[in-house]
Amino acid sequence: MACILCGNKTFNTISTKDSKNRSFLKIVLCESCGMVQQDPIPSEDAVNDYYSNEYRKDYKKTITPKIKHVFRAGNLALDRINFLKKRGIASGKLLDVGAGGGEFVYVSGKLGFDSAGIEPNIGYSEYGQKEYGIALNTGQLSDVSSQFKIITMFHVLEHIPDPVLTFERLWKLIEKDGNIFIEVPNIETSKASPQNIYFRAHIHYFSEATLVASASQYFEKIYSERDSNLRIIFRKKEVKEDLILPSSKQVFHTRNRLNSKGWIEYLLRGKGYQKFFSKIKQAFIESSLRNKDSLSLLNELIEH
Repeated sequence: MACILCGNKTFNTISTKDSKNRSFLKIVLCESCGMVQQDPIPSEDAVNDYYSNEYRKDYKKTITPKIKHVFRAGNLALDRINFLKKRGIASGKLLDVGAGGGEFVYVSGKLGFDSAGIEPNIGYSEYGQKEYGIALNTGQLSDVSSQFKIITMFHVLEHIPDPVLTFERLWKLIEKDGNIFIEVPNIETSKASPQNIYFRAHIHYFSEATLVASASQYFEKIYSERDSNLRIIFRKKEVKEDLILPSSKQVFHTRNRLNSKGWIEYLLRGKGYQKFFSKIKQAFIESSLRNKDSLSLLNELIEH
């Protein structure tokens, strides 16, 4: 296998188990550019079929969002919109890719954007259309032909076989001086449990360096935030440029971070010991939502 980012064929195996079901799953680090990826990388057709039919059932155990999922997605939508507005992005024609049940599309549409979404799973896309009356189509990024001022992708890029090709597709869909907002899990975080990092559904595991490199031909980074997740706002380049790979120093840093991961770091530096209590609090709050409907719940979140 050749690295999806740089084409190198020298890898270091960092895991051989799927954290979800403990089945065999080979995850490798490219020794040249630091890209962490599955080996082998599945085909685009296989991935598209899985996300159209199986992913939501496998990971959410449902074919439509539960009210607790709507609550979480609504709060995340408000946080992400605030993130955009603090960086001067407060309006414009917006596309949310991998939109799930459409909560971000609905909330952003209520808060200044002209929003639409695309979601591969028909159960979730039809749910958003019915519950929120939003423009949420069933399909893949490759099905989109209109142009947008901003495109958002939240926890989507790590599921796609070819991130560089994806950035090329995004570049063609973004208006001049437009932006994309990407959020993915941060492979370098200390806040991920050592037994909950690598999944068959996640093809790529990005550091900031490899995410910026994947976009470098088509977009420039204008703002980034690193925590358990990476959040990066990119601006469209006028013309396609050469790929800029991570430096040897950045590759060395990623390798060291992967070698440093363990229970002591997670529990102390990553404050993993607090997660048990956070989950109890979350379950208590969400238990009060059972009689609410999705639309009313989102409107309440927006108003408050």
